Amino acid sequence: MPNQLTAADFVSLRMQYKATRAEGEWPAVIEHDFDQGRMVDHYFVVPGPALLEEEAVRDLGEVAGLLFLQQPDGAPWQVLLHETAMVREVCFEMTDPEFRRLLDANHLALPGEPGFQMP
Repeated sequence: MPNQLTAADFVSLRMQYKATRAEGEWPAVIEHDFDQGRMVDHYFVVPGPALLEEEAVRDLGEVAGLLFLQQPDGAPWQVLLHETAMVREVCFEMTDPEFRRLLDANHLALPGEPGFQMP
């Protein structure tokens, strides 16, 4: 199983303003640093077919959520997928440039960062 994800592994990413999600969306959280500290934001993400085909992801069964976790000093982001009982997870890495491509592809900037706008 490859442990590196790219922006192409996701169809879409959007900020969560209501608990209502569209078919195929997973709840997602992005935990990231900004000038005043650390922030946690809620999103919905649609995984791409290649990610859904990963054996480790299929073995999880129903995915309850996904966490994009920024690491210090430019280290790759950790991307954790949790199954519904929150007992098992699968962890991938995503480089910061790939994570930024995912944001750009969805016309997003993280709160606390330049370019952020409330929709």
